[in-house]
Amino acid sequence: MGSSRFVALAASTLVVVGALVGAPAATADTGQPGTLYVQGVDWCSDTGPGTQDMPFCSVQAAADVVMPGQTVDIVGAPFQGGKVTLTRSGTPSAPITFQGVSTDPVNTSANLVLPPNLDGTITLSGVHDVHVSYLLLDHTSTDAVDVKGSQDVVLDRLHIADQASSGAAAVTDGVSVDGASSGVTVSRNQIFDSSGNAVQVASGAHDVTVTTNELVTSRYAEVAVSGTATAEVTGNTLDDSCGPGLTIDGGSSATVENNVFTGFGGSVVCPAPTAPALSVAADSAASVTADYNALAVNSGRTEYSWGGAAYTAVAAFTAATGQGAHDLDHVGYAYPDATDENSPVIDSADADAPGELATDVHGAPRVDDPLVADTGTGARTTYDRGAFERQDTFPPPSGPTSASGIGPLSVSVTPGSPRPGTWGLPETYTVDFGDGSPAVTDASGTVTHTYTVPGVYAEKVTVTDANGSSASRTAKVTVGTATPPATSAAVSAEIGQGTVDAGSAVLTFDHSDNWELASRTVSWGDGSNNNVPVTRGAAGHDYDYDVPFRTYTVTLTQTDIFGRTATATTTFRPADSYTPLTPPEYDYQGTVKAHGLLTLDSSTLHTDTNGVDAAALRVTATGGSSGGYLTLYPYGTTRPSVSAVNFAAHQTTENGMTVRTDSSGNMYLYNGSAASVSVKIVTAGIFSHAQFGRSYTPVAPVRVLDTRNGTGGVTGPVGAGKSITVAVAGTHGVPAGAAAVVLDVQTTSAQASGSLGVTSHGMADSAVTTSYWAKGQTVSNLTVVPLVDGKVVLHNSSSGSVQMVTDVFGYADATGTGSVYLSSTPTRILDTRDGTGTGGRVARLGAHQTLKLRVGGVHGIPSSGTTAADLVLTAVSPTAGGYLTAWADGTTRPGTASLDYGTGRTTPNEILPPVGSDGYVDLYNGGSTAVNVLADQYGAYVAQ
Repeated sequence: MGSSRFVALAASTLVVVGALVGAPAATADTGQPGTLYVQGVDWCSDTGPGTQDMPFCSVQAAADVVMPGQTVDIVGAPFQGGKVTLTRSGTPSAPITFQGVSTDPVNTSANLVLPPNLDGTITLSGVHDVHVSYLLLDHTSTDAVDVKGSQDVVLDRLHIADQASSGAAAVTDGVSVDGASSGVTVSRNQIFDSSGNAVQVASGAHDVTVTTNELVTSRYAEVAVSGTATAEVTGNTLDDSCGPGLTIDGGSSATVENNVFTGFGGSVVCPAPTAPALSVAADSAASVTADYNALAVNSGRTEYSWGGAAYTAVAAFTAATGQGAHDLDHVGYAYPDATDENSPVIDSADADAPGELATDVHGAPRVDDPLVADTGTGARTTYDRGAFERQDTFPPPSGPTSASGIGPLSVSVTPGSPRPGTWGLPETYTVDFGDGSPAVTDASGTVTHTYTVPGVYAEKVTVTDANGSSASRTAKVTVGTATPPATSAAVSAEIGQGTVDAGSAVLTFDHSDNWELASRTVSWGDGSNNNVPVTRGAAGHDYDYDVPFRTYTVTLTQTDIFGRTATATTTFRPADSYTPLTPPEYDYQGTVKAHGLLTLDSSTLHTDTNGVDAAALRVTATGGSSGGYLTLYPYGTTRPSVSAVNFAAHQTTENGMTVRTDSSGNMYLYNGSAASVSVKIVTAGIFSHAQFGRSYTPVAPVRVLDTRNGTGGVTGPVGAGKSITVAVAGTHGVPAGAAAVVLDVQTTSAQASGSLGVTSHGMADSAVTTSYWAKGQTVSNLTVVPLVDGKVVLHNSSSGSVQMVTDVFGYADATGTGSVYLSSTPTRILDTRDGTGTGGRVARLGAHQTLKLRVGGVHGIPSSGTTAADLVLTAVSPTAGGYLTAWADGTTRPGTASLDYGTGRTTPNEILPPVGSDGYVDLYNGGSTAVNVLADQYGAYVAQ
């Protein structure tokens, strides 16, 4: 036999004599307890549970978690092949099993089955009590199966092919067992075209059984055993090897029985064209027993090499060695095996040979051929030599036929009259409906059955003769559910490697009853992408929206195999994710004239990248001879009545804010002062609906540093020009792996004027000046700080000392699962001077009083799911110093400040307060006198 034989099999199907081996009926459940599933379907996941409904994509994912007693069902070809390494072990009473399961067990014309193609190789490393069976393995530059330092391993019914081109340099084995392994059984495998040995057992191994395998056209030996104690090589068919069929050396001890050596000296180019069929070296001959083998070699080869002597025929071999008393030889190139009627290997084996199996390489039973005299020995005299057991041949039975319908579904099968086989033995028919109901035996008339459980079933009719030979015919029966498969859908932003693309929707939907579905389509709700076939995933589908901040209705439509449809709808609102600019970009510095309007273009702001909708800015105003304010807003829109930075004459003031841009990334800056003012703008980050960035998770505001009382590990004011390091990640609700943290830093009791620099520890070029103060002044400012090691550095750029207080308000999510950003046109949502946001009540916020401010469900912010508001909070001309605190309504007021204000000074500060489940934020005046309060909304964070 040449290599072309296996190529044809691997490309189509594998012939199985006897009962059909295949997958269990597909049903809409989670599979059997103790079973993990691997299947190359669109809804698989290597991070999922490995159930039948949500299988793993790769065998390696299952191998990494399998436990003793569990079975890994590899259903069809996995999505991800390649090399699989098994390192987990079972126990003698609870082994681990990896087994292939055919996805197409039904074939109406013959008993054909296609094993799952792993498209890779397997290594068993340091394991014990592991079984691997029924897989198709292709290999080129490495061994197909490597057993290393492992014990009690079974490799059964594997179909192995070396796909390297003829004459390739790599010498690889089908199965390789290293010297540290023992208790290994290699059984019922078909191994073709190995560029090395089909099976190789290395020195030091012991108790290795090689039985009932078909080994064809290996470049070296079909089986090579070296330095192995207690090897059993039994019942194999070794065909057309370039080297010896079986070679034993290195002081091995072995039993060699019931093997068929055939076709030696074929047409392929061989490295050892004159090698004997069976070769036992002098160092092993005394410890090897050989008998009941059958040999056929071509001219130029010998049948045996034993202890260094060559023998061309059985008679001479037996006379000289006392071995092979029941061996057979055959003149000619190919020895007839058990698939040929009247072959001498039929019913002539030693049934008691070590390692002999009760079934042949295809799982067919051992049967008595009545046309051949029984010359075998042992418990039964009817075993055949080699890997194949001769079966009766008769026409496959008639029926059944494929059927489908809504359950309960009744079907009828008429097996027909028995048609005698070659042996003329009595026959019986059996009908198995494949749903677990009892099979009907001796069926000669019409058999009717009703399926009650939806699923796909392999209905099988089997004819069996009196000796146990059988042939089957199968058909597929599809039983549908009474109603269309349930349809549900959920949508979220796309997450990848700890980042989120908040403008890309990922639709996740129910994948139960997938077997019953014919098609899925999705309409994304934007008017132009309707009824899009779901081809990229049966558990998810994604879509990038061009226009953010609108609410889109997404509709999933499922059509089942019976033409019934079901729909599910959900909504998605494209939003933005945050990308910090590190180091921050110092974008603009110049003078803006009185009541002047400055255009900040996208190249200046670094917002000229894909899908940017807003920029996180730090804006500093200085040197104005008259007090006033700055307003920033999207280019091309009407100026809103808001203020981002308020400043007094000859005062330097800084504030952060997130400002929406136009579709090109541009915005306006307006100077609301009667005098010109110097302005400096820093872009700290961008918000985009078309890029992967960070999401945000608010926390209940918590104080992590207060040098006045030692909170945070620093006690006493920070000296002039000095820095302190504050740990913020891994504590106070901020995970250790957070990508950035949102801090409000207050400076107070300043002994001289100065400014505050905030830097990520380990990222020196990330420094941002976040606030300026005069002597004796208290100033607070919010800032977002990227994190490297979870710490931030605060630097006092002043000639005098200053006390520092730091509160944490949230963090940028390092998993992409936090909230995403909805920017809005700056809008004043609270003004106690005119009743905006208070229900029309015009009154200052009283000392130690609380005001409820609604942010959810107004001004474009969703009524539910809002987790944090993005506001600029302003205290207007206070008559005494104090502070404001903002927090989620319905929760306890934290001991932190959101804004510190001094006497007579209008003071703004950006805040990101958490929002209550009712959509409200509470504002508390911690000052001793009433104060007017403004709140300007720039956006909000919403849950995905």
